[in-house]
Amino acid sequence: MTVASWDLVRSALAALSWSSVLAGSKALVRWLSVHTGVPALLVAAVLLCVGYRLLKRSARFAVEVAAVALALVVASELGWIRW
Repeated sequence: MTVASWDLVRSALAALSWSSVLAGSKALVRWLSVHTGVPALLVAAVLLCVGYRLLKRSARFAVEVAAVALALVVASELGWIRW
């Protein structure tokens, strides 16, 4: 990556501070509560459960990809496979 690319990534990560994520989450819960008629506490509970399930599945997938990548690197280093 070039220096400009790193600056872009750094500025994007800086924009995602915890306070902005919290403010956006509160606004999302409020908006969904107002537009669906479901109490905000129930909306927040559903969003937390869905978020937890997505995080759990994506973390498991990331571990599987890392394990396969590591196995391919080892096999390549040992000369078992060539690219």
